[in-house]
Amino acid sequence: MNGGAVSLKARALILGGADFFGLHLARRLVTEGYHVVVVDNLSRGRNRAEVAALGATPGVELIAGDLTDPATWSALQRGWAQIYLLPPAPLPRAIESDPVRSVRGHALAALHLLDWAAPGDKVFFASSGEVYADGVEDGVVQVPTEESEPVVVGDLAEPRSAYAASRLFAEAALVHAARAGRSRVVVGRFYDVYGPRMGTDHLIPQMCLRAVRGDDPFLVKGPHRKRAFCFVDDAVEATLRLMEAPAAVGEIVHIGNDAPQAAIGEVARMVLRIAGVETRVVAEPAPPGSPARRAPDLAKLRRLTAFEPSVDLADGLRRTFYWYRRTWAHGRP
Repeated sequence: MNGGAVSLKARALILGGADFFGLHLARRLVTEGYHVVVVDNLSRGRNRAEVAALGATPGVELIAGDLTDPATWSALQRGWAQIYLLPPAPLPRAIESDPVRSVRGHALAALHLLDWAAPGDKVFFASSGEVYADGVEDGVVQVPTEESEPVVVGDLAEPRSAYAASRLFAEAALVHAARAGRSRVVVGRFYDVYGPRMGTDHLIPQMCLRAVRGDDPFLVKGPHRKRAFCFVDDAVEATLRLMEAPAAVGEIVHIGNDAPQAAIGEVARMVLRIAGVETRVVAEPAPPGSPARRAPDLAKLRRLTAFEPSVDLADGLRRTFYWYRRTWAHGRP
C-alpha cells in the first residue's frame, strides 16, 4: 500500500485487536497514516508488555470491551475508514476445554457487528482454513485448497468441529449481509500464520522456546503432518490489499503462503539449526483433529490483489526465533 495516499485523519477500528495478528496489523496501519482504535477484552493471557506498548504507541488508542456485550457496541463511535473483526486464533487447549466460549464469541460478535455497521462501512472478518479440516480428513477436500472446495463440518460434539462451525456461521452472516448491501465485507480465511508476538501456545513459538531451553529430547507432535506456514507480515499485507480491492467485497478469500508444504518435523529441525542446538527429535502422536495436510490455493487472492508472499519459511523462522530468544532473555517469553 501507498502510505502517502491515506489521510492522516483516517480512522481504523480493530475489534479483538490486542492479539497476535491485531498487534501487527495495528502497527502497520499506523505506518500507513491511520489513527487506530483497538477494542479487546484483554483476556486469554495477553502479553501485558506488548499490549501496554501498543496502547502507548502514537496513533493507537486501546479500549477494553467485550464484543459479545451489546453495551460495548453502543459505546463505539461511528465513521471508520476500515473495520477489522479479528476473533482470536484457535488455541487447542482453549477449544477443548471451553468450546461454548468460542462458538458464542464468534456468533455474537458477528451479529452485533451486522446490527451496528452502516451500509458504507468497509469490514474485514478474519476466519480460518480450519473450516476445511474435517473435509480434508474425510478425503472430500483437495489440498492445496481453493475457496470453491466444499466445507464439511464433522461431528459437532467434537470441539474443533464446533469451532469450525462457529467461524462458518459468522462468515455466512457477514457475506450475505455484504451481498445484500448492508456493508462492504470481505472474509479472509487464514492459513497457519506465525511470527513474533504470537504467545506461547502455538506450534512454532513453542518450538522456538524449547530450542532456547535446549530441550533434550525435543518432542514433536505429528512430525509427518504438512503445513504451508505464512509469516505474519505477509498476512497483514494480503489483508490490507483485500481491503483496498473493490472486487473483494462479499467474497471469501484464502490468505497464506502457497510455497511447498513443510513437514512439521522438518520445521522443528530448521528451528534447531537456527538455534544452534543439537538434540534428539522424538516423534509423538499428532493432536486430535489435526489434519494430515493444510495449505491454501492463492489464485483468487492473486487475481484480486496481485499479492505474492515475500517471506520464505527459513527467513520467517529466523525472525521469529530471534524475537522469542530476546524476549526470553528479558524475562517475558
